[in-house]
Amino acid sequence: MSRSIHRTTRHPLSQPCATALAALAAIGALTACGGGGSSDAADEVLSADTATSYSANASLIASDAATVLDTSVLAAQSVVATQATVAAAHESAQRVSASAVTNLTVDCAGGGSALLTITGGTAASVLNGQLDTGEIYTLAFMDCRGSAGAAVVNGALSLTVLDAAAGGLTVTTEATGLSVAMPRGSASLNGSTTRSVSSTTDGNGTTLLTSHVTSPSLGLTTHYNGRTSDFSLNAVDITHQAALRDGVLQGSAINGTYTLSPTLPNGSASVTVATQGGVSYGPTGLPIAGAWTITLPRVAIGLSIANSLATITVDQGKNGTIDRSVTVPVSRLASDAG
Repeated sequence: MSRSIHRTTRHPLSQPCATALAALAAIGALTACGGGGSSDAADEVLSADTATSYSANASLIASDAATVLDTSVLAAQSVVATQATVAAAHESAQRVSASAVTNLTVDCAGGGSALLTITGGTAASVLNGQLDTGEIYTLAFMDCRGSAGAAVVNGALSLTVLDAAAGGLTVTTEATGLSVAMPRGSASLNGSTTRSVSSTTDGNGTTLLTSHVTSPSLGLTTHYNGRTSDFSLNAVDITHQAALRDGVLQGSAINGTYTLSPTLPNGSASVTVATQGGVSYGPTGLPIAGAWTITLPRVAIGLSIANSLATITVDQGKNGTIDRSVTVPVSRLASDAG
């Protein structure tokens, strides 16, 4: 039996965006990142600039990867719903077999198109416009927007529905060159995940998605600030929340763990990151508030963000003593990331 992913609450909130963002601010993130060119040798002093590079990736890369996945899955759901509407408009819709949805070109609701194939379902379930247990969806996006104002998606995504229930959905995903245009540039995702998501929508059109994502390994390629950088995210276990209105991101938050091994234009390094309290982001994807501890083999970096400023501390030797600190605008993190 098919069920919708969305559930509408009975009592709309008077200030949907503010309420959603307040909820997001309570969500923390445990991430991992790397940046800069330091090798963290025993006798090497980590500079403030290098610490800032580590901090930039710690605060942005995991959230960007989660946003790529959220945006692409929402676009996929929109494409499936559009295909069902088109099929229902034909008199012969009830006689269409499940195998008929194969390499069909579907116009995306906000522009662009997608090539869609659905397997594993019945004629009725394939044409009902919803993701149903046991179905497999394969999509190739071409400048596709899931709704007017939503981010542009390109690349390939495969979704296998493990469980569909009222207000919730569990799927496995396989991304191949799955690219989403963001305010700071574009990010492209490769690899597989298992994703469980719940959704609530108020009467004013603000939807709050809460997704738990796990993956043994993901690759994220960023194209920011005229640079291209590659990141490997391993042992991913994160919870991501996103508030959207009419398909447009209003804010987000992240909580969880992973390791990150970047290959950057000015060097490579692997670090472990843990948040200290809640970590939240604005509509452009920049962090609003939160604190991180970034651990290298012989150095601990502290990062705290508030009031559009990032304060970065360096504990050389990890002995509990702050050896140096610097405060920079959050915009500096955006320019250093990737």
